[in-house]
Amino acid sequence: MCSADRSDAGLQRRARPALGTLVELAVRHDSPEAGERCLRDAFERLERLESQLSRFRPGSDIARFNELPAGGALRIHPATQRVLAAASCLRQRSGGRFDPTLGSGPLDWQLMGGVLHKHRDGVQLDLGGIAKGFVVDRLIAQLRRAGARWGSVNAGGDLRVFGPQALPLLLRDESRGGLREFGQLADGAFASSHYAPGSRSRLHGLPDDEAVQVAVAAPSALWADALCKLAALGSLMQPGPERESALLTRLKARVWIWQA
Repeated sequence: MCSADRSDAGLQRRARPALGTLVELAVRHDSPEAGERCLRDAFERLERLESQLSRFRPGSDIARFNELPAGGALRIHPATQRVLAAASCLRQRSGGRFDPTLGSGPLDWQLMGGVLHKHRDGVQLDLGGIAKGFVVDRLIAQLRRAGARWGSVNAGGDLRVFGPQALPLLLRDESRGGLREFGQLADGAFASSHYAPGSRSRLHGLPDDEAVQVAVAAPSALWADALCKLAALGSLMQPGPERESALLTRLKARVWIWQA
């Protein structure tokens, strides 16, 4: 997924590699100097959050947990607590399909009072897309606090926008190439995923003989990213996905699924 702004007047845009992708921040601010400052501060916030949440960053909460033996525990940052709480909620409401341990021990970790406990050797956490969505949400909040009139954060397949101007959504056409306009986004988040044939074995038995495109619009990027995966699982694995449908309704999200 990518996006394009048809009116660049007053737009300040910067991009850096982070979170396993290219993260692009864009703002419109009454003061160009203040706009540059809020972009710089947002990238500093991005660095701090990634250093806490990424399993690939030595010393992060997740990397330290993955190194613990059974019975070990560690105190974690508030940001990590929030993402893990969301992961636990999604695990429960999806009947276990959402699993931040990727099958290594869905019930063998526990968060209690800011302390993360490991109950069995070999349990590995990977917050992946929901951590990326959480960071996008935190950066949007920071841009708002800095006085930006309009802003967007685009981190690969996770996008969030605020302000009066809608942002066109351009999706890659995986079958014919190029881009096609999917719709417009204003004051909300959007996530999309493309599942190619032969690439979906990790998604708990999803039919693997056809390409599928999934997209979700939601108020926050964290929920849009997580529900993008759950929507595919619920819609393609069973008729009438009651659990996923109830969760989509509760989180004010909308889902689209089509053969790519």
